[in-house]
Amino acid sequence: MDLGIKDKVALVTGGSGIGVGSHTCRTLAAEGARVAVTYRTNETAAKNLVHDIERTGGQAMAVAYDLQFPEVIDECVDRVVSAWGSVDILVANAMSPPAPLATTAFDALPRDDIRRRVRTDLESTIFTLQRVIPLMAAKEWGRVVLVSSLGCERGWAGDAPFETAAGATKAALHGVARSLGVEFGRRGVLTNVVTPGGILNEQLESVLTKERLEILQSRIASGRFSTPQEVAHCIAYLVSAANGNICGENVHVDGGS
Repeated sequence: MDLGIKDKVALVTGGSGIGVGSHTCRTLAAEGARVAVTYRTNETAAKNLVHDIERTGGQAMAVAYDLQFPEVIDECVDRVVSAWGSVDILVANAMSPPAPLATTAFDALPRDDIRRRVRTDLESTIFTLQRVIPLMAAKEWGRVVLVSSLGCERGWAGDAPFETAAGATKAALHGVARSLGVEFGRRGVLTNVVTPGGILNEQLESVLTKERLEILQSRIASGRFSTPQEVAHCIAYLVSAANGNICGENVHVDGGS
């Protein structure tokens, strides 16, 4: 299937890691999109990903992006627009690093940490949307995916390193997607949420025992965790021209958890 995004400009936040973000960058680039790969601290990883994409005939650039600093967000968008003229696609995948398990109990969360979570994971995502949505609406075409977490819907206490404040900010993005859909859907800008279930990666394996992982997988209808590539394929469809009218939805990629 031709997703119809050749030469579209895609900004993927949290794109330089080993998970959903980097797989999304590769998938969009393979479909012909020009991809801005963002990084917070690991510039080398972002540049290596850009090199891999370019080596296979794609177009990409590495751009600094930090949820903690609105001015860096502005600089990121400005760089992409200066290089490629606009932003047609936003995949908001970045979030603050999770707190260690020992500090994730609700009554142990420092108030400053809660404020930091809300400020970085929610406010800064909204700030990014404020910069790119007008660019999309002006051309009457745009696609946005906000990457959420199953933990914000069901809770993860004792299962994985997601704290209550992080879940609250992710849940808030669902309301943001609905509201943007109502306000900008008629102008060709479709906004959706993708909620992955468990994704087996090094981070999850480092905090859960083998027995706990087996228990969690037994609760999934498909009998296994999703892969980052499977989540990336879902995102790629939703931000493509092939998606003509899915807007304001929360799409789960969780194997029927």
